[in-house]
Amino acid sequence: MREGQAKRDSMSIEEATVSNMWEIAAIVEVLERKGLCTKQDLYDIITEFRRRNPQARIPETIIPEPYLLTETENKIIDDLLALLNKNGLTTHQSINLLERLGGIIEMGQRVAKGTTH
Repeated sequence: MREGQAKRDSMSIEEATVSNMWEIAAIVEVLERKGLCTKQDLYDIITEFRRRNPQARIPETIIPEPYLLTETENKIIDDLLALLNKNGLTTHQSINLLERLGGIIEMGQRVAKGTTH
């Protein structure tokens, strides 16, 4: 925690979900680096669990398939996470920053297409 930053008693569902996602991603990364399995192996296991438990299944479009990213995408994600951690951003601050970045990218796309509305 950064110096002078107040400690919170609770976090939002979104913050807890994102926090859990990063923790799971870190575990997956450690398993892969140690050669115990690949991200595709884990994706296949998750797919099998979803198939066997249809009542717990969520629509595929809600959560992207993070285990099928390219090496370049994984490198960019790793670099972004390192920067966020290096600067001591909280989960909430990180989300806000990435949402702002998304807005900037979308604005650039609209400008490139010649529309700003």
